[in-house]
Amino acid sequence: MASVKALHEYADKNGVSPKDYVFKLFDKSDIVVLGERDHRDSIQYNFILDLLADPRFAERVGHVYTEVGGINMTEDVNRLLQGSYSSENEFMDSLYTYYRKGECFYPLWEKYNRIKFLKGLYKINKESSRKIHLGLTDISFSWDSIHTVDDYKAFWTSLNKTNRDSILSANFASMYKCQLPVKGTRKALVITSQPHAISYSGYFKPWKRDYGTQGWWMKKTFGEECVKIVVLNWFDYVLFDGQNYPMTGNGTWDAAFERRECRPFGIDLKDNPYGETNYIGDAGGGPTFIKNCKWQDVADGLIYDAPLYDHVAAIGINGIISKEFEPEIRRRAELWWRAVHPEDTIVPFNEFIEEYNTPLTAPATFKSKEEIKRLIQTVEAQQQD
Repeated sequence: MASVKALHEYADKNGVSPKDYVFKLFDKSDIVVLGERDHRDSIQYNFILDLLADPRFAERVGHVYTEVGGINMTEDVNRLLQGSYSSENEFMDSLYTYYRKGECFYPLWEKYNRIKFLKGLYKINKESSRKIHLGLTDISFSWDSIHTVDDYKAFWTSLNKTNRDSILSANFASMYKCQLPVKGTRKALVITSQPHAISYSGYFKPWKRDYGTQGWWMKKTFGEECVKIVVLNWFDYVLFDGQNYPMTGNGTWDAAFERRECRPFGIDLKDNPYGETNYIGDAGGGPTFIKNCKWQDVADGLIYDAPLYDHVAAIGINGIISKEFEPEIRRRAELWWRAVHPEDTIVPFNEFIEEYNTPLTAPATFKSKEEIKRLIQTVEAQQQD
C-alpha cells in the first residue's frame, strides 16, 4: 500500500484543478462518465454545477446525462430547464409540478441534490445563450401506468431480473447518437453513481450469468479511449458496519489530501500510487462484490473535490407534498409498499410524507466531522515522514 508521502507527492506533482482535468479528458475523449458518491450527498453537486457553469462546457460539450430520471421524462425536463418564466416563483412552481410526476420508479425521489441540480442547471441555461441539454438514462417508467399492486409487482420483478446497467448504457447511446455535433464532434458528460460508473464485468451467481456495469457497457459500446471514467473521492462504504470506518487505502488517500490543505485536484489513475490502491466496492449497485482489483482496473481518473468530513447527506424537499398532491403520494406509497414489503400490512403513510416533505441533513460519512478528522489525523500521525 502506498504511503501518505507518496500519495501526497504524486498529487502535488501531477494533480490539476478538477474542472481543468475534466476538460483535458474531453480534449482526447468524447464521453466522460462521472461516478458520484452516495446519492444523498449534496456537496458533490457544488463541483458538478461549477463544471457545468464553466463556459467551456456549453461551448464544447453541451450535453449532460444522469442516472436519475427515466428516459421517458427527458422531453419534459428540458422543457422545464429551457423555458421562460416571469419570476423565480413561477419557475419553482413548474419545477415542483414536474418533480411530482416522478422521475423514477420510487414513489418520489427524496434526495435534495436532485432539486439542487435542476435549479442550478436552469440558472446556468437562463444566463447563457448556449443551452445545456439534459438526458435521463434510467428505465422508462410512469406512475400513470401503475394502477394496482399487481402492476407494480410485475414491474418490480422485471426490474430485479434486468441488467439495469446495460439499459442505462443503451438509453444513453440512443440519445447520444441523436445529439447535434458541437464543432464537429459529439461529446457528453454522464453522471451516475459510482458502482454503476466503474468498468467491471463478472459472473453473478444468483442470476447465473455475467453482469456488466454501466461503465463497462459504455466502454464496450463506444471504445476504451472514447469513454473515460472518473470517480469522486468517497470511502469504502460497502465495508461500513455501523462501527468501523473504512477509508480508501486505509485512510492514506485522505491523509494525503489533508497534507495538501484539501486543495481539490484531478489525476489519472494508471500506474501511480492512487491507481495501484486496492479497490473495494460494489459493481452495478449491488449485484456483485468486487475482489482482487485495483482502482486503475475500474476507473481512469480520480477527482478529490471535498474532504470526507464535509460531505453532507440531504433528504427532504420543503413543500413538495402539497395538500393537493397528498392523495397521489399515498396511492404510490401503498402500491410500492405492498409490492416490496408484502409481509407488512400497515403502510407507514405519515413517515413517507414526513421524509419527503421535511429537509434533513446529516454527515454523509455516518460519523461526525470531528470523528472523521480524528481518524484521518491518526493515519497521518502513524506515517510522519
